Amino acid sequence: MLSVTKPEEFLFLWSCICYIYSALKDQFSPFGNIEMNINEAKAWILDRGARKDRYGLDKMYHILEELGQPQREYVNVVIGGTNGKGSVTAIAECILSECEDYNIGSLTSPHLIDMRERIRIKGEKLPDKFWLNGIKELEPIFKVMDKEPSLGSPSFFETVTALAFWSFRETERDIVLLEVGLGGRFDATNSCEPEISVITNIGTDHEEYLGKGKPNIAREKLGIIRKKRPLITSEKDPEMLEIFTNACKEKKTELVVAKDFNYFSLCESSVYGHKIRFAFSDEPVFLGLPGEHQLTNLSLALELIMRLRNHGFNIPDEAIIAGVSKVKWPGRLQWVDANPPVLLDGAHNPEGLETLVNYLETFPPKNPVNIIFGTLKDKPMLDMADRLKKFGHKLCFVPPTSNRAFTHEDFNEAFKNDDRGWVWYDDFNIAFEECRKDSNSIIVTGSLYLISEALKHLHEEV
Repeated sequence: MLSVTKPEEFLFLWSCICYIYSALKDQFSPFGNIEMNINEAKAWILDRGARKDRYGLDKMYHILEELGQPQREYVNVVIGGTNGKGSVTAIAECILSECEDYNIGSLTSPHLIDMRERIRIKGEKLPDKFWLNGIKELEPIFKVMDKEPSLGSPSFFETVTALAFWSFRETERDIVLLEVGLGGRFDATNSCEPEISVITNIGTDHEEYLGKGKPNIAREKLGIIRKKRPLITSEKDPEMLEIFTNACKEKKTELVVAKDFNYFSLCESSVYGHKIRFAFSDEPVFLGLPGEHQLTNLSLALELIMRLRNHGFNIPDEAIIAGVSKVKWPGRLQWVDANPPVLLDGAHNPEGLETLVNYLETFPPKNPVNIIFGTLKDKPMLDMADRLKKFGHKLCFVPPTSNRAFTHEDFNEAFKNDDRGWVWYDDFNIAFEECRKDSNSIIVTGSLYLISEALKHLHEEV
């Protein structure tokens, strides 16, 4: 048995214990070996939380410097805009993934079920080992940043973006598609130097962050353009296009306005998508993205592909045909074969809701239709609820799982003098079971957080 009789012996023993503890703690820390649990890794990333200080790119520049500037090792395409940027990214990703000459990476947001949906290589989720190894690279950098006020703690989105940049280098990507998270100028994805920039359109979402009115929002989103590097857009508003033109002149870069049906013709549209024919092929191709707006998104994605060709990339016609035929984008006008059938659409802002309304007017679901709707506090909930009301028999409002969701008190206050027929439900599962009664179809729409709950619920039933 060990005996300690003198103070100096005790101090020596205590120092040995502390040293051994420190060594073992680092060795067996979740971030100290590759066998760490992926769920622990995801929890560590989620704990970074939303950005709490001012917006800027200083943190991203510091992280990328510490990582050895991984974003310089491949060609970047940054894709921004209010609506449609995820669909454009998905279409371009599917086409480029069919090219044998190139390795493709993509970063999208938000995720619906699992954060690993955000980072993909050739259309597949980034393998877990890169998430684990990436966190091992980031953790010592973040320890310093967390303690240094002049740097500040990186947010969840900055963490995922930095990990994506690192992983694209480690997996030897050639072309990377980066979907902007919020705005453009100070978005974490804008810490690279894009070969081509894309802005789908300008809406009025996130005015509390980007400024009041479309002109201010446009200027924030135009922060992703670079000198002498083209900007491609499908924006149609003359006022916005004038702002785009002036910004491109300042940067001495080309503005390319994608034209609808420039590279294909429409054969027919259906509730599940569109049959199209390319100018270079006699055989029709089915695009499994419903809604008229997806034809505009396809036109924009094809313009991006043609510009990449102009920049020297070999993208065969066969890759375009095969890629377009394989496109999927969950949670956007997605029909789920359940009992009854369920239409999921993340129409989380007024412009997105108008797209859903146009689709429902063109392809009315079989009545009676019951609706589950939920949105966040920064959205015009009453106006959106009004637009949906005429399509539904039962109208259920469910707050999305977010600290920014409407509370029951908010809901009661909003509807206190107005009988629109909407009924509050605390729980999605209860609302869903209620909507199943006397229904031929169910629509779930609003926040993508709500779409996530619906997908999880439906997945559990399969």
